[in-house]
Amino acid sequence: MVEDILLPNGSSKTAAKRMDRDNILPFVILPLLLIIATISFTVTVIVMIFIGMGALYVQSRPRQKNRSPFFYSWTLSSGICLFLVFELGILTLLEITLLENFLFLVLLTSTCYFFYKMKSIADYELYTGKGKEYSPVLTSDSYYCQICQLEVNERYFHSIWWDCCVFRPNYIYFLCGQAFAFATLLMGTNLGLTTICQPSTLYGSILVPQDCNDVYFEFYLALCFVSCIYGIGYILIIALVLLRQLFIYLPKYTEPQWKRLFNVLTV
Repeated sequence: MVEDILLPNGSSKTAAKRMDRDNILPFVILPLLLIIATISFTVTVIVMIFIGMGALYVQSRPRQKNRSPFFYSWTLSSGICLFLVFELGILTLLEITLLENFLFLVLLTSTCYFFYKMKSIADYELYTGKGKEYSPVLTSDSYYCQICQLEVNERYFHSIWWDCCVFRPNYIYFLCGQAFAFATLLMGTNLGLTTICQPSTLYGSILVPQDCNDVYFEFYLALCFVSCIYGIGYILIIALVLLRQLFIYLPKYTEPQWKRLFNVLTV
């Protein structure tokens, strides 16, 4: 029963109910928004702008206000919705080859594996004794996470969309997960748009969508189109995340290795 659930920090039953609600809401809101977006191209643009502005607002809020499983559930619901639309909608049009679908599933499986490893390492580090309760005195490699409410060694940042801290032990899994997610979405959206739209040849056997004017005449085509547009939005966000890693966190992650190599070479 929900009433019997008590959170680790001793939160009330009301907080437990709110967490359950936050876990479920994205699986209701996102499909509803995608269905509304199928009305017309104008409505699609409005819905996508609304989702984008919501994400920007969440990112700009003080971190302590983002202590909710809602954002992690939104990530899961996005992945599940896009996967179901691809497998149950786009594939039924019988224009995607078995090899293309196999490659897509390999990329998707790799994405899930890396993010699973990232999340499991974070959970192990934080909840099996390696995370520390807050202390007024922080060591040089210790950071207090306002969302996790724990001190985390070698912490880089907290990802509200994965509901965990990213630090040295799980950073490489986070980075690989983002790279494979980018490749998965890029391939999936391209296959989807070139299936439901009129395609044109970009180079060799690589197709790109050219004319999508007819997709709103049938609901399932419109739903596939809207889902692909949503996927493109995710691609742009992941591209920005990868650029940030390239210039900020990847140098920080590789710095000890470069120092050790430099010390070896100078001995």
